[in-house]
Amino acid sequence: MDIPLEHRTVVDGECVLYQRANSSRWWVMIRFESGKWERFSTKTNDFAEAKSAAKKLYGEVLYKSANNQPLVTRSFSSVAKAVIKQLEDTRGTDAWKSVYKAYLEVIKNYQIPYFKTTKLDNIKKSYSGYLTYVAEQMGSTPKASTISTHHAALKLILNNAVENGYVSNAGLPVLENTGAESERRPSFDISEYRSMIQKLRRWSEQPTHRQRDKETRELLYDYVLMLAYTGIRAGEEANRITWQNLSFEKSKNGNELIVISVLKKKGRKGTRSWRKVVVRNNDISDARKVLERLKNRVDALRKIKLDTLIKSNNPHPLFTLSDGTVVARIDGTFKKFLKEADLLEGTEGKERTLYSLRHFYATRELTRKNPISVSLLAKQLGTSIQMIEKYYGHLDTVKEGDVLSGYTEF
Repeated sequence: MDIPLEHRTVVDGECVLYQRANSSRWWVMIRFESGKWERFSTKTNDFAEAKSAAKKLYGEVLYKSANNQPLVTRSFSSVAKAVIKQLEDTRGTDAWKSVYKAYLEVIKNYQIPYFKTTKLDNIKKSYSGYLTYVAEQMGSTPKASTISTHHAALKLILNNAVENGYVSNAGLPVLENTGAESERRPSFDISEYRSMIQKLRRWSEQPTHRQRDKETRELLYDYVLMLAYTGIRAGEEANRITWQNLSFEKSKNGNELIVISVLKKKGRKGTRSWRKVVVRNNDISDARKVLERLKNRVDALRKIKLDTLIKSNNPHPLFTLSDGTVVARIDGTFKKFLKEADLLEGTEGKERTLYSLRHFYATRELTRKNPISVSLLAKQLGTSIQMIEKYYGHLDTVKEGDVLSGYTEF
């Protein structure tokens, strides 16, 4: 239908009807105050009906603009898919964070199936049943930490929607966390730890069918020791450590210290921050021997003296197999060992993991004869005082038992 432009113009310079190639349906272009044009379907092939629909749409735009409402919205799924692409595009770059894997799983498996094509300006109402849906899908009440992950992923999508003008802040839901309190992960007491280390050493020395499995077991033994000596996080934090991050320094009393500069990445832009971690190194925990073994297993480093290697600014990762390969999922090997050693189950039936060694370190530091301060422990672990108090505050009554029982006066 060839209709002159003057007839297709609803409001001069502001609202115009048009047809796309190979389609008889009428569309309308409306110019917003920003100067940006947005396109809407009138959902009709009839010109008179289309012109009436265009006038109505234009009136809605004027109303929303006057009342500070989003002028155009999108479906939840369309924005969620855009956020998925943004996160996926960071893989293999410094901007990628391990938590993005959890966000992607949450968005794909829970949020898109729940919200589907819900318009973002209706998201506030739709959110009310979301946590119930999550609980039904999981088959149990989600922990507070799990809900926090769901909310963090949802905020990425909602923030994107706000930035693009698809929803106003007033239209956002209040993300309340009603999940069960996170429980402390199981640790090892000192006798369990000593038994575990002895069994792990013997297990690492057993013959295996494949040389790679043998090397992985040997690496695991020293990996576990270093986690227990430092409290560093298993996984990416440990795997990012290179030999150039190590140094030998002197304490104020002249004792030799083994120090690791640990990298932490924060935010979607991968902002870098560093903290210095002192390795426990004494007659019982000989970290020097651990470093010697880690070095000597690697073909490219075996002939270099330890002190020379640490001073050489060598970028080779600390925890690798003989060919320099970083074992990304060494936690699976640790779980296999714990099962065979009958040590997998910890307190209250929960399974121990490599992260249990971080809790072992923190507990030991807070309960030894001369315990370190909470603030110093927080710096060593790279966490907040509030988190230390949340997960280890229960130790205070035991640590101060003499005072509380009356054996020691204030």
